[in-house]
Amino acid sequence: MVTDPVPYEDSPNFTQELAWPVNNKTLHQHRLQRSAVKIMVRSSDPNAGQASREEIGYVVLNLRDAQHSKVTP
Repeated sequence: MVTDPVPYEDSPNFTQELAWPVNNKTLHQHRLQRSAVKIMVRSSDPNAGQASREEIGYVVLNLRDAQHSKVTP
């Protein structure tokens, strides 16, 4: 999964929303298993290609805190 590019700033504001389709049964199973999602944060120069990617860090999100909401097309 890749987000839209965000301009470089000294104090970036990460306000990207992560969403993917999942049914109630699958979400319940992930919560019971205490599943987590690891989100890697990288910087990159779109003009330099893949070689310019630099890992900044990561955050681990617990799916027990996930909210289920219906999306209307």
